[in-house]
Amino acid sequence: MSSTAHNSQPSTGNGVTKRKSGSAACIHCHRRKVRCDARIVGLPCSNCRSAGKADCRIHEKKKRLAVRSILDPVPIRCRPPPDSDSTPKLLPSTPIQPNAFTTAFRGVQPDVTSPVAAGAQIIQSPHSSYTNGNHLSNNRGSQPITETQTFTRQPGADRSMELENNADLEKRLVKLIDEEESGSREIQRGVRAIYVGHELSNMSFLIRQQRDKDDDVYHFAGNEIPRRQLRTGHDQLLMDALTLPEPALADELVEAYFMHVNPGYPIIEEDLFMTQYRNRDPADPPPILLLQAILLVGAHVTRPKAERDALKEIFFRRVKWLFDSRIERNRDIMVQAALLMTWHSDSADDDVAANAHYWVGVAARIATGLGMHRNPVSSKFVPRDRRMWRRLWYILVQFDVMVSLSYGRPQAINLEDSDVSPLTPSDFEGCGSRVQAEYVIHFSELCTMIPYIVRERFGLRVSAERRKAALQEADEALANWSLKLPDSLRLRASDMDPWSAMLHLTYNNFLILLHRPHPRASAYSDDYGPHDAEICSAAAGVIASIFEELRLNDRLKFLWYSGVHTLFTAMIQVRVELRFSNPVLAINALRRFDSASYSLRELAEYWSHANTILRLFQDSKRLQEDLRMATSERPRRFSTHDQNKNTTNPSNPHPTPTPNLNSNTTIQSAQTEPRPPYEVPTPESPRMPPTTMSPHQNQPFDSWIPSSHLASVDPIDQPREFLDWRQLFSFTDPDQSVLPVPMEGLPELEDEWRQIYWQETPMSDLLQDGGWMHG
Repeated sequence: MSSTAHNSQPSTGNGVTKRKSGSAACIHCHRRKVRCDARIVGLPCSNCRSAGKADCRIHEKKKRLAVRSILDPVPIRCRPPPDSDSTPKLLPSTPIQPNAFTTAFRGVQPDVTSPVAAGAQIIQSPHSSYTNGNHLSNNRGSQPITETQTFTRQPGADRSMELENNADLEKRLVKLIDEEESGSREIQRGVRAIYVGHELSNMSFLIRQQRDKDDDVYHFAGNEIPRRQLRTGHDQLLMDALTLPEPALADELVEAYFMHVNPGYPIIEEDLFMTQYRNRDPADPPPILLLQAILLVGAHVTRPKAERDALKEIFFRRVKWLFDSRIERNRDIMVQAALLMTWHSDSADDDVAANAHYWVGVAARIATGLGMHRNPVSSKFVPRDRRMWRRLWYILVQFDVMVSLSYGRPQAINLEDSDVSPLTPSDFEGCGSRVQAEYVIHFSELCTMIPYIVRERFGLRVSAERRKAALQEADEALANWSLKLPDSLRLRASDMDPWSAMLHLTYNNFLILLHRPHPRASAYSDDYGPHDAEICSAAAGVIASIFEELRLNDRLKFLWYSGVHTLFTAMIQVRVELRFSNPVLAINALRRFDSASYSLRELAEYWSHANTILRLFQDSKRLQEDLRMATSERPRRFSTHDQNKNTTNPSNPHPTPTPNLNSNTTIQSAQTEPRPPYEVPTPESPRMPPTTMSPHQNQPFDSWIPSSHLASVDPIDQPREFLDWRQLFSFTDPDQSVLPVPMEGLPELEDEWRQIYWQETPMSDLLQDGGWMHG
């Protein structure tokens, strides 16, 4: 070894170096694995003397890092949040009192955490971590990792390549539509298969409209499976998964979750969890898996985009590792965590195994494995657990129905196998004072009804006669449900809360899916209702109005995953109305489309699949042409002769009135005022002032219903040929006046409306250039 090592060893008088007792073998004896007497006779040892080796020296073992349990990780440095005012500065002279919840963000991925800690200086603080699945302990004597031990940033070239790959993935639907041979392209190994869903889905709807020859094709070749480098090693995940943010940030995110999410989706019993969280008792902490999942959802609804994306990626990584590693052995908590993870979606790379569809399926498997689908009538069942199981089951049913409608995929739950009793107000005991019990109960009723309607109306083995009868029965059931809604859940002209909004968005989305014409008209030529056009147009108007109200009040972030697909359904309907020959209806549709476009742009800030749809709008040249026609050319075509024809036509008892200023659809302004080319808002578009669909800030949601007043009606008891379709729409004030202009004359355009849906133009021309396809 070095001279320093030799100098530290005592020497005998005859030049033989003595070793301390207990020294290891020399390098040659160690390599030959023979006994060495260097510690007795000194260096060189007897074997080296016999062999004539002059370089005899003691073999030094390689230094190994201390082995720590995965549940007792090495504490590392803290990165403070960007707001220096909210986090007190740590002075060297100030003693720090560690506690069971004080822990810091780990520098596992500087490229991810840098937005959160941009410009912040590295500080050192004591840390704590979970020492087992349920308990916390302080690492008081541990020293933070020095700056030389931090992990390296991902190379810039790799990051740039990843961004390019994501951009290509966002356009995968456009490529699928543009390629003529995509339907016959072989799905080879290494290529993702795209399932377009059954006939209820938007994706399948648009594919069928363009590809009559491919009616039986439901799987298409997608993009190649990307090869990604694992950015976070397994050992780093072990240390990272049990790390919590600073207390100030954790408190903020937990409070945001219980204020904005848990009241409508009471997955967690707030009273019990907050007691554990506030007590800071290491002997009884909240489950780490549940806490990390709550932080994930809290970040979704509170933080600005740059911090939100970084925080959600961090929390999701931790939650998923804890989930997959089975740190939590309580399966009830695993169901809760899976439901909470539906609030995070990976990039556009995967819409099957990395989004709400996947996690709802995971939750359903665990729940049915536990028997949550059966009524817990045993008296030995703990009341608190019985209440929790019922709540979890019906929230799972809600999520399953919504994600199934979004993608046109089979549900993970078959309600024929379930006999769980309906929810009651007593099931929400312990869920906090903010819980929305009425919303959960009525929303569960709706989501329990929808699967039966879908099966009878769209089932693969349902006869044509039964399919036609199912439509009338469905309308009666939905109208009865709508009429029984309490005033607190009915549509309001303003101040729409996220819970009522989610209920009516899901309801009106299903009305459109139920009543819009099917592209394969020959197969469904006589099973339509007499008011399909009015119902679809009214439902699309309600959806656009709700989204506008939420957007103006900064509440879009509280909508769950399926809200994006609901807006997409409405925009398909509005897209058809842009082609109406009646200029009043066409201009009205343009206003709704404009408002919906801005809402979609806002949703793209929170959900990656909304950005995919936004990209499709941006790439569609035909859509721009339709919008230009709706704003300029169509009003000129509407001549006085057309007005007289509508007035004198005996089949039209309600002539179309000339638009007025109150309706904001004047033909004169469309003729005289120059209009810039219409552009669909994109993530790169400059911020525009909020767009509304009327001169008034808060337009009534029922303004698209063709009636001057909506009289209250009695529930439907006796079946009849066709019910009054207005009963499908409930409003808080039955005497609230509405504008008759937007839908006046629509009944006379029923045939035209169906023709537009069936025609190759305009829907398939849009698909050829950009596509509206998104499952």
